[in-house]
Amino acid sequence: MATMDVLSAKFLRSCLHPHAPFLPCPSLPSRRYRQPFSIYCRLSTSSPSSSSAATTSEGDANQDLSALLSDESTTAAPGAGSRTKRPNSGASSIPSGVRLENISKSYKGVTVLKDVSWEVQRGEKVGLVGVNGAGKTTQLRIIAGLEEPDGGNVVKAKENMKIAFLSQEFEVCASRTVREEFLSAFQEEMGVKTRLDQVQAALERATEDMDLMGRLLDELDLLQRQSQDVDLGMVDVKIQKLMPELGFVPEDADRLVASFSGGWKMRMSLGKILLQDPDLLLLDEPTNHVDLDTIEWLESYLKIQDVPMVIISHDRAFLDQCCTKIVETEFGVSKMYKGNYSEYVLAKAIWVETQRAAWEKQQKEIEHTRELISRLGAGASSGRASSEQKKLEKLEKEGLIEKPFQRKQLKIRFPERGRSGRTVLAINNLKFGFGDKILFNNANLIVERGEKIAIIGPNGCGKSTLLKLALGTEKPQEGEVILGEHNVLPNYFEQNQILLPGRSS
Repeated sequence: MATMDVLSAKFLRSCLHPHAPFLPCPSLPSRRYRQPFSIYCRLSTSSPSSSSAATTSEGDANQDLSALLSDESTTAAPGAGSRTKRPNSGASSIPSGVRLENISKSYKGVTVLKDVSWEVQRGEKVGLVGVNGAGKTTQLRIIAGLEEPDGGNVVKAKENMKIAFLSQEFEVCASRTVREEFLSAFQEEMGVKTRLDQVQAALERATEDMDLMGRLLDELDLLQRQSQDVDLGMVDVKIQKLMPELGFVPEDADRLVASFSGGWKMRMSLGKILLQDPDLLLLDEPTNHVDLDTIEWLESYLKIQDVPMVIISHDRAFLDQCCTKIVETEFGVSKMYKGNYSEYVLAKAIWVETQRAAWEKQQKEIEHTRELISRLGAGASSGRASSEQKKLEKLEKEGLIEKPFQRKQLKIRFPERGRSGRTVLAINNLKFGFGDKILFNNANLIVERGEKIAIIGPNGCGKSTLLKLALGTEKPQEGEVILGEHNVLPNYFEQNQILLPGRSS
């Protein structure tokens, strides 16, 4: 419907209803939002002979059209579409980010967290470290509100804090295009856009019912105020600005998500989170199953972001590049170290040595006091012995220094085998691919005894396939793969060990 048509309908409605206020119609959305939409109702023309059926059809249509109207559209005053801001409680003692205070959490009687306290503020990137099962992901879930702690407090900088959680499994829909995937980040905005399309389409069909048209126009007013509140016109601008920052080219917008590798899907997941302008970003193993190029891109991208972040990763180099603080969780207790991972390792080693020296000194003092008490236990010195005994009991009750715990390093020992021949593996003129995708074309490789070789490249280039060709689980289409004949026993440690057959691991 053209703008003049809408204004005419408004004027006509005000004439038909003299007591209804005449509200100037705000500017209509741009044409990109006025695409045809499949509306709820089905309108049809009828001949006089089918008036009864037509009446029923029109009644159903009007009922469906009425379903488009919100309760607010009949009573909304100008500006009623504005988003209501919830007041801040003002109780927070942290200017930005979030703070954990004495958090505890147990599962089925097993204590995972018993004294966890740390904070992250704007500009800081905290790395959570600890052994598997130490409670790192549990802390993220508590911050995100996905789990409740048994004790302690989560102090947030503001009441309605937007917390984004990038989990280990990237949440993307393979059947969408890249642009559709980014649009899915704007749920509230897309909801307003959908209703705008529906109401505008309904207006074009409700030309004979002035009362319904007036109500639809009120709804249109309300929705347009809402579209201004949510900044609907900037959605496409934000996506177009972000895509090149994530490494996408304009042509990628219409490509299916399914056509991209895991690394690019991670970029989409991160992009959807950043489009929501979060107050806090939580990342759980963001470098899992992505190639080196993507990890390097992610490092450089996160470093320039000012939003406070909490990162779980077993990639030491990644934590070195990104983090400004490290929080270690051990036996349910957290300890914070300033700096990146390498600085944490050094600081932790110094702390362990200092703690061990203090513990050893105290143990010597305790032993000396016990010997003194034993010598003074009888005769005239018994009073002094009693005094020393009380001091010892107080020390053992209140002031004992805890012996620092050092986890034993895992040592892997491969079984001894006889010396192999000089050539362990030879690949000659290898050709291999899947369907139309060629992975190797006249590839050649020689591996000799004692060499340690890293195979690098983007996801999908054939790294794992090359190992399977060497192992013999895949056969070359052309060329040959030859294992050394003398004392060469291949073994394969796969990413997903559960998939390995009996003796292959």
